[in-house]
Amino acid sequence: MTKTQKKISRPNGLSPSQTKESPELRLVKTVPTHFKQRYRFSHFQRITLLILFILGLLFCSTCYTAGPDVLTASPKEHPSNKLWDKSKRGQLRTLAMLIEMYPDYDIYFLDRDARLLGQTGLVISQMNNDEPLKNRIHFLNVSRENLKDKLLSDYLQQEGISKEALNQGQKFLFVDTGFVGSIPRAIMSLFPKHEDQFRAHLIVAAPNEVEYRSPFPSTRVFGTEFFEKYPEQDILEGNLDVVHPYAKLPKSDLRSDFYLKKPDGQIVPQSKIGSQDYNDGEISPQKTRILEEDLQHFMRSSNQQLLLDKLRRQWKNAYELWQQGDKPALIKELTQWINANRPQGLAMALDFMEMNHTNLVGNFTITPDELGIKPQELNINEARLRKHGLRLWDRQRCGALIRSLLKRG
Repeated sequence: MTKTQKKISRPNGLSPSQTKESPELRLVKTVPTHFKQRYRFSHFQRITLLILFILGLLFCSTCYTAGPDVLTASPKEHPSNKLWDKSKRGQLRTLAMLIEMYPDYDIYFLDRDARLLGQTGLVISQMNNDEPLKNRIHFLNVSRENLKDKLLSDYLQQEGISKEALNQGQKFLFVDTGFVGSIPRAIMSLFPKHEDQFRAHLIVAAPNEVEYRSPFPSTRVFGTEFFEKYPEQDILEGNLDVVHPYAKLPKSDLRSDFYLKKPDGQIVPQSKIGSQDYNDGEISPQKTRILEEDLQHFMRSSNQQLLLDKLRRQWKNAYELWQQGDKPALIKELTQWINANRPQGLAMALDFMEMNHTNLVGNFTITPDELGIKPQELNINEARLRKHGLRLWDRQRCGALIRSLLKRG
């Protein structure tokens, strides 16, 4: 017998001492042969898997679908910075105004930039056990990227904005940070017969095309927490930027890019990983949670609750005087605001007047000169006013501009 034959006769190359039914041999015999084989991907399969992985990264990141969870955050003070301190105070003042000046509107905060404003409103409802207020506050995840999505109308209906609701007399207020209100206008254009039931309010309303200012009101009570001279400056000329720093605060998710309809029929906003831009700020669920906890702690402090109650009473009183048509009493009220607490009192008076010329329809209007305020005091650019032919607080022109923008979409 040759050496080769001897090697072959030994199972799996075992030594002569292992050719009998030894434990080692029995172990070798019981192992399935396919376990010893190693699968190798072909070059084509590797490329295919890589492409699928990349597509998954691009299309499978979901914007939050359960809504902001600030109501589940425990009040806890965290180390802060000047930006966040100013933002918290500005949010408090803004919500005091919005809640009382739009008492019969459902308020939709446009996600993500206005989310913290909406969360402040939810905290206020939670502190006061105010279920009707909580039910008025909504978050609408619409961005410039998904405005043309074929599921937009279905998403709006899912979130409560529909022809049926409008036919029943429901009214909607959109709140965004800035600047021209393109998203609110696009949504309004879907319901052209119900434009009077929609309003929009921005933190900063910047010029639209060749017009002097956006047809929607700004929020000076927010900006004045950042700059004391804010109400005395032309917001559009003074380079007093509050929107971009505010947008830099951490967020829990990316901006939504499109909508996806789930098997159960629910429509959820989706974002593509890698779609973040410079203005998005840091994406960090952990830091976002810290902001929510700190916001809960801030709003529940006794000083802030006293301030919130005072501001809400002032705004409610002013709104009721306007509703009653009592112009002399309202002028007296606004003048007291200015004299008692400048610059915030001036910011409140100017905010009321701008709403009075844009969003508050009917009754009467008040101009700055009736409160003893001259355009020169506000550093208004007179040359720019003359160039565009738009007088400050020109309500009729603002109304015409809103209608023309809605027609253009």
